[in-house]
Amino acid sequence: MVERKYIAPNAITAANMFLGYLSITASIAGDFSKAIWFIILAMVCDGLDGKTARKLDAFSEFGKEFDSFCDAISFGLAPGILVYSVLKSSDSMKSFVIPISFIYALCGVMRLVKFNIVTTASSEKDDFSGMPIPSGASVVCSYLLFVEVVKTNFGMDLFSNEVFVGLTLLAAILMVSTIPFKTPDKVFGFVPKKLTIPFVILILATLKYSMFVVTCYYVLVNLTKFFTDRSKEATE
Repeated sequence: MVERKYIAPNAITAANMFLGYLSITASIAGDFSKAIWFIILAMVCDGLDGKTARKLDAFSEFGKEFDSFCDAISFGLAPGILVYSVLKSSDSMKSFVIPISFIYALCGVMRLVKFNIVTTASSEKDDFSGMPIPSGASVVCSYLLFVEVVKTNFGMDLFSNEVFVGLTLLAAILMVSTIPFKTPDKVFGFVPKKLTIPFVILILATLKYSMFVVTCYYVLVNLTKFFTDRSKEATE
């Protein structure tokens, strides 16, 4: 009999996977906007299942493995299918569509395997070795979301196949790298506690724009720290 405390976090994890599945079906149908929003909602579930598990002290190896398998669908395969669906109509990208989309999905799954090998289920949330896979999905989705809203609201088409491919491959490389990535709460620790809720509300209210900005900031802060530390070590 499964203990009651494990039901809620695992149900949220299952919702994460369901949203990833819906994103895949939307990408196949050509509805990229829905596909993106389903992945974003999956990110919300991914954050909530961990918080729920910590609140209920409901950590288990099953939960950790279940979470990783669902993340592989929602943040590995679903963005990979989205990349494929977006690029398949481009004549200049036809030869690269499958390799690029598969490389992203493969690197995402490898990232999760590495995470599972080096961590155990616990209430502690350590920094990451390599970029976490939800951030990789955010790199892909936030760019598409940003160019879509700019085109809709201002009539400017900022989408570039080359930029999109570059961001996708960058996300793939960073996920399987050994570059240390701090948890988001540490990167955005400059926000005073009393302003945390207004800050989050502002981000959510402007998500179509802010998601891309926040994602870029998160990646750049971690990369800057890594290369700065490497430079200091080289000069010592």
